[in-house]
Amino acid sequence: MTRINSNRISKHMSYSIKELTLNLNVNEKTILRWIDCGLKVIPGCKKPMLISGVSLKEFLKNKDQKKKVKLKRNQFFCFKCKVGCYAKRGSTKEIIERKIAVCRACNGKMSRIIKPHQKDYKILSTSV
Repeated sequence: MTRINSNRISKHMSYSIKELTLNLNVNEKTILRWIDCGLKVIPGCKKPMLISGVSLKEFLKNKDQKKKVKLKRNQFFCFKCKVGCYAKRGSTKEIIERKIAVCRACNGKMSRIIKPHQKDYKILSTSV
């Protein structure tokens, strides 16, 4: 599933479902599912259903924010539990810019992206 680019939507315009399918490269059923999930339609418009750009941008922003999980410094995101958990001792591995571990609660895979300011830089001292 690809992330939808909300910059393609102008908040000053209203869109029909067909215009949104072409503009956002999504299926018509996806937009109808969004309407069922709470996307506001302009009242009084039966055919074609019109959606205001402001409400669509707000809906997509809230939809993306619901997926984010705030982690503490020593926590990982568990793919099984879908929450932030602490890792089992000795199970953490570092792969490029990501740490992988095993969950304490369910023994599932856990992951965390390492930001540059969180990396432990080792200073190598060379003597001449």
